[in-house]
Amino acid sequence: MHFPDGIAAQPDVLARSRETVTAALDRLAVPRPGQVIALVGIGASEYAAHGAAPAWRAAGLRAFPLPASEMLAAADLSADVYVAISESGRSAETVKAMEAVSGRTTVALTNEPGSPLTEVTDGSVHLGSGPDSAVYTTGYTATLQALGLIGERWSGHGGDGDWSALPDLAQRVLDDFGAVVDAPASVLDAARIVDVVASGSGNAAAGEGALLLRESAHLHTAAHETRNYLHGPMEPLDAQTACLIIGGGREVKLAQDVRALGCPTILITTREDVRDTAGLTVVRLPRVRSPLARAVLEILPIQLLGWSVASRRGLRVDGFRHRQHDTKLESA
Repeated sequence: MHFPDGIAAQPDVLARSRETVTAALDRLAVPRPGQVIALVGIGASEYAAHGAAPAWRAAGLRAFPLPASEMLAAADLSADVYVAISESGRSAETVKAMEAVSGRTTVALTNEPGSPLTEVTDGSVHLGSGPDSAVYTTGYTATLQALGLIGERWSGHGGDGDWSALPDLAQRVLDDFGAVVDAPASVLDAARIVDVVASGSGNAAAGEGALLLRESAHLHTAAHETRNYLHGPMEPLDAQTACLIIGGGREVKLAQDVRALGCPTILITTREDVRDTAGLTVVRLPRVRSPLARAVLEILPIQLLGWSVASRRGLRVDGFRHRQHDTKLESA
C-alpha cells in the first residue's frame, strides 16, 4: 500500500480492526490482580508500548514498556505477563525475546495470525487491519487502538475510550489538517533538525513521529520527553531547529518558549485556549477520553506532514534505502 493511501485508509481500518480485536478479547485470559505486565516491542511497536504503559497504569494495571532489544543479551523475567507487539509478527528481536521468557504468560498482538511471533506465544490478538504501507500507517494506529481495548478489558475500566467514534474523529483530523498541511510542512522541510516532544501517552507520537519523519521525508529528527527536554536538550536550539510539540500540559508553555527563542514551532494539542502566533502553528485535535485514542489522533497530522515534505522532496515513500536483513524473520 502506498503511504498516502495508508494514511487515508485509517478511519475504515480502525472501524474494521475494532470488531476483530473485540472478538479476540473474549478468548484472552485476564491477568490476575497485581501481576506485572511488560509491553515488548521494537521500532514503531516499542513507541506504541511507551504510549500504552502509562495509560494502563492509570487504569490500575502494573504495566511497563520493555524494549525487545534489551532482552537479547539475557532473559528479562521481571514481569508475569508479556505482551509482544509486532504488526508483521516477524520482528526478529521480539520473537527472540518471547522465546527467552518461555514459561511466563505471553500474548502476541499482531496483524499476522500465522507469523513466527504467534508460534512462540501462548495466545494472540489479531489486528485484522489488512495491508499496510512500508512506513507504517494503518497497522500502527490499529495497534494503538488494540492496546487501548486490551487495557480497558484487563483493567475492568471499559468505556474510558469512545472507540466507536474514533474513525469519524480520525477522518475529521485528516480532512481538516490535510487542507492546510503545506504551510507547516514547509517549516519542517526548511529545518536543519526537527525535535519532537511529548509526555505520557503522547510519547507514542513523539517516538513514532520522529521515526516516521525520518523514514518518509528523510528529515533529521530527535524524540524527547517533555520534562527531560527542559534539562539540557534545549541548549542548541536556534532558528534552524523546528519543534514539533504534542500535548496540552507543560507542552503549551514549552511551545511558546521555543517560539520566542526563534524556533519555528508546531503544537499538536486538544487545548482550545492556544492560538496561532508568529512562528507558532497550532493543530487542534478533538477531545477524547482515552489516552490511546488521543495517541491515534496525534500521529495523523505527523503522517500528513511526512507525506507533504516527502512530496516536496520527490520521495515516493514506497520502501527503504538501507534495509537490514536480520530484522525480519520469514513466515513458515
